[in-house]
Amino acid sequence: MHFEDFKLNQMLSTRGRTVTETDVVVFSTLTGAFNSLFLNEDYARKSRFGSRIVPGYLTASIATGLIYQLPDSPFENGFIALLSSSFNALKSVKIGDTIYCDVVVKSKQEKERTGIITLESSVRNQSGEKVLEITHTILVEKRSAA
Repeated sequence: MHFEDFKLNQMLSTRGRTVTETDVVVFSTLTGAFNSLFLNEDYARKSRFGSRIVPGYLTASIATGLIYQLPDSPFENGFIALLSSSFNALKSVKIGDTIYCDVVVKSKQEKERTGIITLESSVRNQSGEKVLEITHTILVEKRSAA
C-alpha cells in the first residue's frame, strides 16, 4: 500500500492460523529458545500454565505473517522499511490455538516523497481473547514518488 491508500482508523482483519507443534520446534531451533515451557510437556504441565506455551516472539511473528498475507497488505507495494516493532504479551498461547489479527491504522505522518504509518494490531485466539498487542511503524512510498 502507498501512503495515500492508508486511512486513519482503517481496520484490516486477517484470516486465522493454528499454531502447531512444528512451529514451536522449528522456531526454538532457529532462535535457540530452548525454554522448558516451550519444549518440555512434563515440566510445563507442572507450571502455572498447565501445558506448553508458544513463545511470544513466535506469536508476534505469525501475526505479522498474517498481515503480510492480506490482499491489501501494508507490507507490499509501496512498502520501504519496517522502522520499529514492539509487542505486549497479554495471555499465553498454546499449541493448537488459532490466532487472528485485527490491524488499525493509528497515525500517518507525511514526508516529501514518503510517509510514516503506525499500525496497531490486536491478536486474538479462537475464543476471542486478546493474547497480544503489536505496534508496527513503517515507511512507505507516496504514490507520486513510485
